[in-house]
Parts: sequence; structure tokens; C-alpha cells
Amino acid sequence: MAIGFSERFDFGPIVGWELYQVTIDKYHVMFWFEDEHALLNVADRLSFRSSDGEVNFLYEIYGTQKSLNVDRILRTKIVEARTISKDQLDLVFENDDVLSIYDNPEFRSWWFLWGRQNDPITKRTSWSLAIGDRDLEDLTEQEYQDRRA
Repeated sequence: MAIGFSERFDFGPIVGWELYQVTIDKYHVMFWFEDEHALLNVADRLSFRSSDGEVNFLYEIYGTQKSLNVDRILRTKIVEARTISKDQLDLVFENDDVLSIYDNPEFRSWWFLWGRQNDPITKRTSWSLAIGDRDLEDLTEQEYQDRRA
């Protein structure tokens, strides 16, 4: 069970991130920002709605909806992050297009990482800051009860 979106998360640091690239993996869709120095990893589902209504779709990692058309927001900055509910976060881009990320209460389904640094000696990648969902075993009893409410 994941923690869901809440006002306790400060999404302010992601405002201004420019979408650089989108990568599709079997278990994730990765949105790379800031020349690959920041990442939004989605492990369940997302939707996209363009401001003019021309593009509107749902993408499900484990489902049958596999259309992904987000070229309109490539090289475009996030101007607002809106917590719609504990199950939905909307990212609004400069062109008023909206990328919605959905929380799955069954598992860790989303996380933001930024400050990517590669160690030239160990060849490992580290991240300086993170905002993210959690796995069930990492929740406090109160967080578990809040998520069930």
C-alpha cells in the first residue's frame, strides 16, 4: 500500500523543471527533466490532456492502454503541481497541458528524484533530493490509517 499524494509533500522544487526526455520501460515510464538531472518515475498509470483538447489519453503500465503522446510537453517547463486528491497529482506545463500522475494504493507507484550525480570512480548514480511514494512496510501506523481513510 502506498502513501498517496498529500499536502505534506512540497512539490515546489519541481516547478520550473523542463521536460527533456521520456523513456518507456517494461515497469516504468520515466520523465527526465533538466538535462537528465531530475526524474519523475511512474510505476502505475498516468494521463495527459492537452490544453486545446487535441490530445487526451490514459497510459497504464500493467493495463491495456499503451498510447503515449507527450511530444507537446518536451522542452516545456512545469509551472504548477496540483494535488487533486490522495490518488492524483496534476503537473501543469507552460502551455497549459496537464500530465496527471496516479497513486496506486497497492504499491510504490511514483517518485521524483533530482540532483543526479554520477561518480566517475564507482560509476554509481546518486540523487541529492527525493519526493516519493512509499512501500507498505515503510509506512507508520498513522500513515497507513490516513491512507485507508
